[in-house]
Parts: sequence; structure tokens; C-alpha cells
Amino acid sequence: MNKCQFANVTSANWLLLIGINLLGCLFLPTVVTMKSASAVDRSVTDAASKEFSTEQKVASTKDISQASQQLAIELNQPLIQFKQPQTISQQIDTSSNVSDTFGEAKKLSPTQTQTITQQINVSGNVGDTLADVNKLRQDLLVEPVVQITPPPKRTYQPGLSFGAPSAFGAGWGDLFIGASAATAGKTRDGNPDASMSAGFGIGDPYNLVGVEFTFNNGSIKNFGYNGTFDLKAHRVVYAQGNTQVAIAGGWNTFAQYGNEGIRPSGAYGVVTTYSFLQPDNPVNPMAISFSVGAGGGDFRQGNDSTGIFAGVGVQVHPQIGMGVGWSGVGLNAGISVVPIPSIPFTITAQGADLTDNSVGGTVFVLTVGYGFNFLPR
Repeated sequence: MNKCQFANVTSANWLLLIGINLLGCLFLPTVVTMKSASAVDRSVTDAASKEFSTEQKVASTKDISQASQQLAIELNQPLIQFKQPQTISQQIDTSSNVSDTFGEAKKLSPTQTQTITQQINVSGNVGDTLADVNKLRQDLLVEPVVQITPPPKRTYQPGLSFGAPSAFGAGWGDLFIGASAATAGKTRDGNPDASMSAGFGIGDPYNLVGVEFTFNNGSIKNFGYNGTFDLKAHRVVYAQGNTQVAIAGGWNTFAQYGNEGIRPSGAYGVVTTYSFLQPDNPVNPMAISFSVGAGGGDFRQGNDSTGIFAGVGVQVHPQIGMGVGWSGVGLNAGISVVPIPSIPFTITAQGADLTDNSVGGTVFVLTVGYGFNFLPR
């Protein structure tokens, strides 16, 4: 190889080396650029994926919130709401330094820690909830098909016998007590006096026979010095509709003690009817009573062995009764009052022997009585 050829080969090798170096310099920036672009693409892809995932979470949270609101409306329970997470887009200026970036991050971090909050309606307390439950229970109550009404309270009627005994009397469980005050009349040296009576009943006058026993204390002034005992057997023989009929046989002063104002002893028999003049009137049916009988003792005049007595009484008011009667000796008239209908307490005022036929003459008598039944009804 001559010098000329050697020079040409050397020149060609240098040119090849220079060319390779130039190509290497051009290829290296291209590779770096491609790697940077690839990294940017992955960052964009990851950001898009994260944004899409966040949107799905937001949509899912919206669905949960709507379902919770619908369930709260149906159940009338405290509302549970979910606050939607806030998507925060932070744009970082490439011209800002790292300290500015961290400062912005510190400002934004407290608002990003809580994404779901539960809101409880505090306007209603436990008392309101219980009130709503009780109201619901009341609304669900079903009225009974059969209405059960309590029985009406028992009321008592005034007396309708004045001067003549009644054929109706006390039965099982009946107790009564009374006191009478009377003017002096023709006896007692012009001094008024009073007496007391008490009694009870046994038996059933509607199904068999009722028996009434009475004790009479003849004088309050000389209390306990004298007394008499009466006996009456009675039975209701007719009870249909608004009418009842009873018969009775009695013996006044079948036993006695003391020697002041001794009553004559005598037996008697009586029939009494009891009915209503206004049976359809629920307030005042106007009960009316008739009695007629015969007997000895106090029911006869002078030396007669037997006297006839009779009486009639009308309940002119639910609490007032009035009537007249012939005692076999004289005419009696009176009025009877029940102050409180539900309490068996009776006040009776009457004039006895208004015709002044008896030994004692005309007297005015005021009587108070109380009767009750201790058996359950």
C-alpha cells in the first residue's frame, strides 16, 4: 500500500468514526425524549384512572345518600345523610418552588381527611319519639265489637207511706235505723219528746218470705226505760211489668219492757200495690203506692177490736214523695225527701191525727231514717 492509499483509508476511517459519534449524539436525545413522553403518558393515564375512580365513588355515595333519605322518610326516623367527598384539583405552577407547594398542601389537607359525615336530626328528643310510638299504638287500637257499659249507679226513692203500714219490707242484708221527734200534743205535760227505731230483715220476699224485725225505743228523754218490738212477715205475690203487689201480716208490740207510754199490742194484715204513672219517663216515672189493711192495737178506736187503715203516696219528684193516710184513728199527711239520690237517707215530715181523734191528739212529727243493704249486688 502506497502512501496515497494509506491516506485515503485513514481519511475514510476518521469520517466513519465522526459519523458514528454524530449519530450517537442525535439518538441519545431522542431516547431521553421518548422516555420522558412515556412517563408523562403514564402520569396522565394514572390521573385519569384516579379521577374516574373518584367519580364512581361520588356516584356511589350519591346513591347511598338518596337511599338513606328515602328509607328515613318511610320509617319516620332521624335522617342519615352522606356528604359527598369534594374533589380537589390542585394546580401547581411549575415556576413555584417546593416550599410553596408544601404550604398549599398543608392548607388543603384538613378538608380532605373527612369524606363522609353522618348528620343526625337533633330536633327530636327521646320524649318526642316515645310520644310518636304511643300515638301509633292508640291509632292501632281496635274498638271492641261489644260495648261494655258499667251498670248505672243505684238510686233510692222517698217514702210513700204516711199513717198506714206498707206490705213491702226488709229482706236479706237490709238494715235500717231512724229517729223521730214529735210535739207534745195532749200528753207528756206539754213537753216534746223523741223516739228511735232500728231493724233488719231476713229471707227473700220474692221467692219465699221476708221477715222484718224492729225495735222501738219509746222515749229519748228516758232513754232505755221502755221499748217495744215489732214483727212483720211479707211476700211479693205479683211482679209483672211496672206493677208489684205485696201482702204482709204483722204484730206490733209482740214484746215490750218498761212502763212509760206502753203501746197496745195488736196484729194486722195489709196489701200494697206499687206501680208507675209515667213508666216511659226515664227521669221521674212517678211511682204511686196504695195500701189497705185492718188490725187491732193502734189501728182501732176506743173499745173497737179492729180498725181499718189505708193510705196513698205519689213520688211527685225523683227525690220527693207526698201522701195521705188514715191510721184507723185519724188522718195523716206528710212529705218525704231524699236529699241525695245515691244515699239512702230520708227526711219525713208529717202531721199525725189531723182530725184529733186519738188520746194524744194532733202532733207534728219529724223523722230521719237511713237504710242500706250490706250484701254485694
